Amino acid sequence: MHNPLHSPPTTSIQTPSPTNRPNPTDDPDFAFTLRAEPVATAPSDPLADAHRTATRLATSITDIVITAGPPQWRSLHISTSVTTTTITADAVFTTADNRAFEVELPTEAIELIQVLRLATIALRNYPWWYAAIERDDSAAITYDFGYGEHPFPPERLLPATAYRADLAVYPRERLPVWLAAHLAVDDGWRVGPTLAAARADPAAVATAVRFLAPTTLFARWSVLAAAAVTVGSMWGPRILGSSAVFEASDGGGATLSLLPRGRAVLSGGLWNARELDDAYHSGGAMPRFFTGAPDWLDLSVLNPRALTGEMSFCYWWDGSGWACGQSPDPTTIGPAIPGMWTPRTVVDIVCAVLGPTAVRSAVATLVEAAESGTVTREIGCAAFDIAPDAETDTAWGQLALAGVTR
Repeated sequence: MHNPLHSPPTTSIQTPSPTNRPNPTDDPDFAFTLRAEPVATAPSDPLADAHRTATRLATSITDIVITAGPPQWRSLHISTSVTTTTITADAVFTTADNRAFEVELPTEAIELIQVLRLATIALRNYPWWYAAIERDDSAAITYDFGYGEHPFPPERLLPATAYRADLAVYPRERLPVWLAAHLAVDDGWRVGPTLAAARADPAAVATAVRFLAPTTLFARWSVLAAAAVTVGSMWGPRILGSSAVFEASDGGGATLSLLPRGRAVLSGGLWNARELDDAYHSGGAMPRFFTGAPDWLDLSVLNPRALTGEMSFCYWWDGSGWACGQSPDPTTIGPAIPGMWTPRTVVDIVCAVLGPTAVRSAVATLVEAAESGTVTREIGCAAFDIAPDAETDTAWGQLALAGVTR
């Protein structure tokens, strides 16, 4: 069979001499040829073509991977991060009994992933950095490409050198804040010297800000954390001893650390913070988050974004009030912290998380008891024991860690 990628075979055709050349009007098809309209061809749609190609390649990739899968698998999930120089990938099967089975991707599948990246450049005019491919046992294929609008999970983040090499081939007019921060840290930026310099400046004065008391924040945070673990959510708030943490699905997040002598620190970052965007792209100065910071504010109590160049706010409580350096007003950081502005806000969120079986009056009672540190097992069960699979013991653990139980 002839390969269409190769040149067609040459056919020898004898050209009639001028004297013997046939008269085209003698050809019965000649009149038809003159009257025939040109054949209309549908205009090419680059985006549709790229999606069709992506589906074919994703199918081929999973065809290769499932040969190494377990029997009676139900679904396959492939995650991969790719640049021009680096590729990481993993494949996880879910079996009929809901067990996870991880396999190593064959070389042929990895090569096709690289082809998939190049074949889909038309979707954005530049290639993606992250892809997730799903396939179920009915052969249904779905895929999702990540271009960096939101931060990638830590396990999918590549070294800064890999992104630099990729940007040299496929430059972008503007980088996502998280990637600009990733490159800045690789260039040597460190938060430690910034904090030390701020504390060493005797003329630095912090700015007082109004916000909820740390104990109120912590109590409401714990109720939201208990609701999150009750339904088995992988995202959202958690209580980790004397620290409350929150990771939003869009890449923002925060940490509230309670310290001895009634002190506290709230820090974190919005994934698209304008201040950081200006600092990394427009030549602006990095906000002086630690202006006037006390000597007890240490790196160990800050949100991890402080170490990755993604922190966009930091506030500290000295026992009587909140203060900060060059951080925005606390009313602007809502997407990076749980919804805790009022008791009603907390009740609304918890009821939405628990679903239609939530008992609003029981949740309201729980929030009130948490703020006064008087939550009992009965109060907790009334709010959370609403479904056979509810993780009520885990929820109670979050409330107990927060110290709001009795």
